[in-house]
Amino acid sequence: MIKHPQRIAVFSENRNLTYEELDKLSDNIANKLLEFNSDYVVVNYPHTYELLPIVYGILKAGKIYIPVDNTSPLTEIEPIRKKFKDSIYISENASDLAVSKALGMEHRLLDYSENELAYIIHTSGTTGVPKGVCVTKNNLNYILEACQYIAPVSSRDCYLFSTRDTFDVSITEIFGFLYNGGSVCVYSAKNKDFYKEFPDLIEKFGITHVALSPSVLGLLLKLADQEDLRKIDKLKYLLVAGEEFKYELLKLVLKDLKKVNVYNVYGPTETTVYATYFNVRNTPKKLQKVPIGENLPGVKTMLVKDELLIGGKGVSAGYFNNAEQTDQKFEKIDGEVFYHTGDIVEKQDSLLVYRDRKDSQVQIHGIRVELGDIRANISNIIDDPTRDIEVVFYSDSLILFYTGTKISDLRTMLEKHMVSYKIPSKYINVKGFPLTSSGKVDRKKLLSGMKESSISSNDSKKSGIGIYNTVKHIAESVMNQTVGSEENLLDIGLDSLRSVELVLELEKRLNIDLSAFNIYMSPTVDKIASFIENMTTSPASKADKELFRENEIKNIPITRKVEYTYPAFFYARIYNSLGFNSQLTGKIYLGKDSISYEEIYHKLSKVEVFKSVLSEDLNTFKVLDTPVNISKYEVADARIDISKTLSDLVKTSIENGGLLYKFVLLEDENESVLHYSIDHSICDSSSLDALERYILGIYDSSQTYSSYIEEVYSRNHLEEILKEMAKFEQQDDRKVAETFKRLEDRVNFVSLTYLNNDTKNVYAEILLYLRDKLLNKFALNNVKVNLIYNIRKFQEKLDFTTTIGDLHLGLTYSLTTDDDIDEQLTETIAFYQKTCLTLKL
Repeated sequence: MIKHPQRIAVFSENRNLTYEELDKLSDNIANKLLEFNSDYVVVNYPHTYELLPIVYGILKAGKIYIPVDNTSPLTEIEPIRKKFKDSIYISENASDLAVSKALGMEHRLLDYSENELAYIIHTSGTTGVPKGVCVTKNNLNYILEACQYIAPVSSRDCYLFSTRDTFDVSITEIFGFLYNGGSVCVYSAKNKDFYKEFPDLIEKFGITHVALSPSVLGLLLKLADQEDLRKIDKLKYLLVAGEEFKYELLKLVLKDLKKVNVYNVYGPTETTVYATYFNVRNTPKKLQKVPIGENLPGVKTMLVKDELLIGGKGVSAGYFNNAEQTDQKFEKIDGEVFYHTGDIVEKQDSLLVYRDRKDSQVQIHGIRVELGDIRANISNIIDDPTRDIEVVFYSDSLILFYTGTKISDLRTMLEKHMVSYKIPSKYINVKGFPLTSSGKVDRKKLLSGMKESSISSNDSKKSGIGIYNTVKHIAESVMNQTVGSEENLLDIGLDSLRSVELVLELEKRLNIDLSAFNIYMSPTVDKIASFIENMTTSPASKADKELFRENEIKNIPITRKVEYTYPAFFYARIYNSLGFNSQLTGKIYLGKDSISYEEIYHKLSKVEVFKSVLSEDLNTFKVLDTPVNISKYEVADARIDISKTLSDLVKTSIENGGLLYKFVLLEDENESVLHYSIDHSICDSSSLDALERYILGIYDSSQTYSSYIEEVYSRNHLEEILKEMAKFEQQDDRKVAETFKRLEDRVNFVSLTYLNNDTKNVYAEILLYLRDKLLNKFALNNVKVNLIYNIRKFQEKLDFTTTIGDLHLGLTYSLTTDDDIDEQLTETIAFYQKTCLTLKL
């Protein structure tokens, strides 16, 4: 880093880092980590540029990097954290180390520390408990030198860091670019736009080195046009790993990519990322199979009863705190440790060729998992010992077979507790499991018993409809099976990768933008075709525009009985007393004949805030015995923009003490669209999502808004509040008020660039700014600052996440000239978390 301090080391959409910045920021992280005694650092962090200084800082501090999947449910993260008692936890929420504060502090030199271990990455276990693979610094040096051997880096080269950090290939992306002053571009493959953006990323950042799984590469090549293929072919090296490199993919590579070096690289996590490599262009035609090739420098291999054993510099230190499994998988042969891969391999023409697995371990989109692990997790979640459960891997998909009564919401149940790639694609309810002669479950018979997907009787009637036929053809091509028009694609195997392929293929074939499409809302061929057809409706007619211009949409007069009242919370009063006129406008697309006007009316009638008005003094909400404020019209185009009209109507209604919203249902011959404008005092952006899901029937309305308000008030006990108010006794409010009166502008807008977008860290940076530009500048000792937090759940698990209503709460913070802002802010938040609420930061 010292040789080229001003060269860009890290590219990202948010911020670029020079080598000097990367060095200093990682020093800052290391210095903060040295304040902790533990050697273990569990990192639960989003895929951003900040991950690099975090990982580098961990190693500089002589500590051990332990990544967990940032998108996993807590039920998968907590077992790993428990294995490392008193470990340091780095996260956006509840972090032991304030990342943005550490990155932003003044740099000081660091005395590097050493540790034998570099990182611990967890792999799937047969019992459902992940195994932590202990990788040493020597192992890490091995793989970086090996990568330099097959894909050397120059100062003009750029790696792509796209692999999730819990997959060991990410290690080569995080460190591999350092040789000769290369660079790295941070962009997650989990980003929904990855497949669209990938070719352009290559050109934009000059990317030369990319690692992908065969599944991802295959999808990219299938969807790429000639211009995209030209950009992909600008790469120097494509390292393909994580799954078998199938012969069909080889044909695509040879047809579409003429210049880039494509290597099939192979290796378990236990032997440090890669152990063998092979340039796929050299595949002998007689093999009809792509070899895993030959050993990387420093690697030894042997075949024992057709199983591949790997020895050499990459062999890790075994499994953390698990001597039994370490002894089972790592064997000393002639004084050297070899790892039993469980892979059946043969040698042909001095090349290693993968054949099969010895056990139940499989690879899903490049990630190695145990079927036993998945089965054990599902069994624990279903928690019904009377059921038989079996998980089978077939045709690149996980299939769950289970006995007993059908579980209608099984997928939803699993999504709450399992990371996405471990969730089966198909769910098959059977009467019983066939057994082999030895009494084991006969998986072949289970698979052969799967029924062909039923075809709807309506299909034959739709043979002449162009869009429908296109959708059906593409869906069947992606799914590799016959699909009925009303068959739920998610239930018959449409996983995340196939859904991306489906959407992108439709966009390409029909020349449309489906960025607003949600497969979970429209999971059948019928619904997808209907969604696309409704995108192509004709422009709004003049008659439509005149309808709304003549103010045909009217508010309901409020001369109704008050049923009851409840307190108006702080921000409801602020919005209205200051005349913010903050309206949330939008549309909910309902398809055709999926929900009637009467059903919508009935659902809205059950939402308390849609029957509420604010009192004249703004202190209470009054719940009225009033009909819902919704109108219905038949028009030529249900998607016409009427947001301005609705917003003006709501403003007029509020000025006259009326309802705080307006709904209009527009229907044309193709679809229905529910338009709305809602005052911010009764609805925030999170509530809009709850509203849409409620209308669409994804979940029922939960707690009422008044219940939320009453819960907040009940937990603000007087003695606790008085104790908190004591912090402000020394503040001179008059001096602060006089200072503000002298300012020429009452409101100033300032743009700040945040190192971290997590709420707590954003507020910390704002408070630092205020201390410098307000307290220090005007010689004020202290000032009260109101911070807005989004509160969703109470400690006793009372859940308001689906409640429609403004759920913001103000936390008062005492800003002084000399306090440690991060520490004080942590204490303030902890007070609320302990005495009142769970904060969503």
